[in-house]
Amino acid sequence: MSIQKKLVNRVRPFLNRFRYKHNTGYCNICEKNTVFIEFGEWLRDYYKCQTCGSIPRNRALINTMNIYYPSWKELNIHESSPGGPLSEFLEKKAKNYSSSHYYENVPRGSYLTKHRSEDLAQMTFKDNEFDLFITSDVFEHVFEPEKAFREIARILKPGGAHIFTMPWYPDFPVSEKRAFLINGEIRNLKEPVYHGNPIDEKGSLVTTDWGIDFCDVVFNCSGLCTTIYVKKDKNLGLEGEFMEVFVSRKSTHS
Repeated sequence: MSIQKKLVNRVRPFLNRFRYKHNTGYCNICEKNTVFIEFGEWLRDYYKCQTCGSIPRNRALINTMNIYYPSWKELNIHESSPGGPLSEFLEKKAKNYSSSHYYENVPRGSYLTKHRSEDLAQMTFKDNEFDLFITSDVFEHVFEPEKAFREIARILKPGGAHIFTMPWYPDFPVSEKRAFLINGEIRNLKEPVYHGNPIDEKGSLVTTDWGIDFCDVVFNCSGLCTTIYVKKDKNLGLEGEFMEVFVSRKSTHS
């Protein structure tokens, strides 16, 4: 890296403080004091930690894990569809961390680089294998979410939990399907919407807008009981849209 680029990288954080709204606080992913900067009005994606680049839902998920499972670093954790500061933190801190992506043309249960190839609706893991299963903004993209929740319940140990984030619309009396997969072909019921995908530049199609009935849907198909936890605190960089973290727990008697 040239001397000029090094100088720019050093100066940029200070320039950002003059250009954008910001506040000091503690980042639970950096695990130290930092500055949170608002790079755009949509805080969910643009309220970033100056040090690690994490966004609010990353910090909200870790905050929830710290509350509900304070010893999570010692547990057996699997993350589906990893990417970014959250996944890097989990991999670094959890003693027993593994991850998987949906690779369309890679046999299930095999590996592409360090990530395992898995389909959430038909996973190859053994029963009762994990203490925690993590997904970050995945379940608005799953074509068969009921099967996926059932599979997660199967591979969780008794007392384990699926901890996750996703856009949630409590004003919707029922969840609304946006797209189906029929005989391998996508059938859209609404105008297609795509979100970013760490392994596909085309993005991921939104298949479901989840409504107030979401917890019932999870319970009816999997038996998991879901708690919805929300905390907003700019001192922790917890601010923005869709800040809910879902904790779907498996009975200890399973």
